[in-house]
Amino acid sequence: MVFEVELPDFQMAPTSQSELVVPSAGATVVLIHILKPVADNIDYSAIRTSINGQAASTISEIVSGLRGKVVRINLKSRSGHEFVTGRNTVEVWAQNRRGRVYYASFVIKTATDNWNEDFVYEVQQGPELKNQVPPQILLLEPERAIEFPPGLKAIAVKISGIATGSNEIKRVSVDGKRVPLRPGQEIVARQLTRIASAERSVVFEAVTTVSPNKSQLVVEAEDNFGSVARVLVPIVRRAAVATSFVGRKYALVVGISQYKNSSKGIRNLAYADADARSVYDVLQRREAGGFLRDDMLMLNNEQATIAQIRQALTSFIAKPSENDLLVIFVAGHGAPDPSAPQNLYVIAHDTSVTDMADTALPMSDLRKYVEQNIKCKRVIVLLDACHSAGLGTDGTRDLSNNLTNLYLEKLLYQEEGRAIITSSDVNESSHESERWGNGHGVFTYYVLQGLKGSADTNRDRLVTVGELFRYVRQKVRKDTQFQQNPRMLIGDNENLVLAAVAPSQ
Repeated sequence: MVFEVELPDFQMAPTSQSELVVPSAGATVVLIHILKPVADNIDYSAIRTSINGQAASTISEIVSGLRGKVVRINLKSRSGHEFVTGRNTVEVWAQNRRGRVYYASFVIKTATDNWNEDFVYEVQQGPELKNQVPPQILLLEPERAIEFPPGLKAIAVKISGIATGSNEIKRVSVDGKRVPLRPGQEIVARQLTRIASAERSVVFEAVTTVSPNKSQLVVEAEDNFGSVARVLVPIVRRAAVATSFVGRKYALVVGISQYKNSSKGIRNLAYADADARSVYDVLQRREAGGFLRDDMLMLNNEQATIAQIRQALTSFIAKPSENDLLVIFVAGHGAPDPSAPQNLYVIAHDTSVTDMADTALPMSDLRKYVEQNIKCKRVIVLLDACHSAGLGTDGTRDLSNNLTNLYLEKLLYQEEGRAIITSSDVNESSHESERWGNGHGVFTYYVLQGLKGSADTNRDRLVTVGELFRYVRQKVRKDTQFQQNPRMLIGDNENLVLAAVAPSQ
């Protein structure tokens, strides 16, 4: 045991547990302990940390302690490093004087979640209430920002949801006006089995009038201790959608169900190859983009070797020119190296657990290929990875926290031109089953349904990137009882049209 994490705001003693639950995102300090005797051979300059994938050296100080060295990370000293409601990651690397690297990752989950990442979620607690779990709000309507149609002076908006908590909810308000409450056991049981204590849950519903000069709606829930949860629902003008696309459309589609070394620590999947074939076929439909087969490359199972994947990332993704569109879809395993969990990889058909560096695709290489070889302005990345029990030895499950999806989005995303959605959150498994389309991953199943028209939430008969990503995220979360929560970054691709709704729909 080399590392321990401590959260003094919540009176949580140092622990080596890799996943912790805290009452809220109100932590101000994280302490990382590097323990003796290992700490004695590590210089201060050879220690680095990160919070949610972002380097934390500028907000850290390292001191000597009785048990070794202590890294004090001050989360509030600089904007952008604060914990968020949901899952947070704390990572530490330390290299001793002989060059050996030690690493640990900790996942810090809040007891409540932000169930819609398009909305700002805030919690307000008094200092004496830090160890109390605050109220929680799940908005059922609306699921996305309120779009204000041009030419209207006011619109009516329905607000409905569930408020719950470890303490009794005494008030729910919309823009400062109290709304009626009723017991929520029945709806809670039907909508969200993981939400805290149905006995202390209430259901609320209201219709409010919105004018074009408003920028947001504020929904608040307060418990009888005075703690408040707040959801800020943005109000936006409906933007013009460009229905024509000049340029060609390219797609790289990868799906791996069968692994060469499945008997040596890499678990086969049931439907990743079927996912890839279905995406490959759907994209060729006229209403789903009309991709030409000559502009598509599919690598399935034994075709998706590390050499073939590297070749595709060298030559194929370089084909689209500046005004073209490139879609990248990958279904398979993404995982840390069991013997060096600080190293994250996309797993190829012929990957060997004992030689990950040479037989799997490192995240750093993936970023290099993307940065050096992609010339087009628009790139849409769909990643159905991080399936359960991906890598291990002697039949065990994954050996550490899986931060693959966090780093995939950190390394590949750019606000201008790139959009990325991954199938699950930090340290979550991506599920597949016969229940989804007679055999699909749940993420890919809803990608396919969305491209076929189901994601057209504003009923303009067009499916944009924003609509598809939000549709997939909400459907996956609800269909897995919030055990699988896709991560998405859209950038400036909100209104990029991916599909049209067929006339019969």
